[in-house]
Amino acid sequence: MPRTAIVICTYNRPLPLKRAVESARAQALPPGYEAEVLVVDNSPEGNARQAVASMAEGPGLPLRYLGLPQPGVSQARNAGVAATRGETLIFLDDDQWFDPGCVAALLATAEASGADMVFGPVLPDFPGGAPSWDPTGHHYRRLVHWPTGTTMPLGHSNPAGGRWIATGNLLLRRATCLAEPVPFDPSLGICGGEDYDLFVRLHRQGRRMVWCAEAVAHEEVPEGRTRLGYFRRRSFHAGKLYGMVTLRHSACRPCTALNLTARALAQCGVAAARWAGAVLTREARAERHSVKLAEVAGKLVWWSLSRRSPW
Repeated sequence: MPRTAIVICTYNRPLPLKRAVESARAQALPPGYEAEVLVVDNSPEGNARQAVASMAEGPGLPLRYLGLPQPGVSQARNAGVAATRGETLIFLDDDQWFDPGCVAALLATAEASGADMVFGPVLPDFPGGAPSWDPTGHHYRRLVHWPTGTTMPLGHSNPAGGRWIATGNLLLRRATCLAEPVPFDPSLGICGGEDYDLFVRLHRQGRRMVWCAEAVAHEEVPEGRTRLGYFRRRSFHAGKLYGMVTLRHSACRPCTALNLTARALAQCGVAAARWAGAVLTREARAERHSVKLAEVAGKLVWWSLSRRSPW
């Protein structure tokens, strides 16, 4: 009987975690499938244990708890992979939740397409309202209007919004994507980028990513993350991560470094010109151009990346 696991890694988010777990346990599976939900608690105090225990009773998919005081999201994800069984694994972030039918759609798409990874849309939820600088929430969503089963490219030219390449609401085949003892690089567990690093490695191995339009999840965006200054810092850090991962998987690091720098300089010039033009004309898009400028500036200084948390 086909089996999957839904892994939710959490760190000091007991309230959002409850919604994530409830949405995962309520998922209806395709006929013949088995599944379980595993919560990996990455807090030193194990503060999700009691909440998970209180949710384990009643109807729904089986629920397990795994405490992992060792810090780092890579460590938590690797522990979740090691502690579960099944042909596929689905990650959900602890501040996200599934729509009904999401898991069934991911599984059906994986079976129909034979793909190694299946991404579903992630739509932002703003309890305090969308930010004035991004009223449509474009930079916070993962969404493209593609038919289900469409192959997704790895490059930054992908039009799925600002954050499509992430593990939330993602199905991976264990045999082709998670066969290594530690698929997520532990050295990136604090600074981030462990997901993009894995995807680059899988892409180089010929693994295929596809889109599933019906597998919808949502993500709560607290007010602090809607501030322009925060998002600029986040984009700057993302640019540094992109540069670091690109260089570490390059066959010729000096050549790649020169190419990356040249492209980033060109992108920086274009972004700066657009930002300056928008400022002079008082265009509303000026703030969004400044976010892009921060991202490409980060690519220029990838070497300054700290392995400590940027937040």
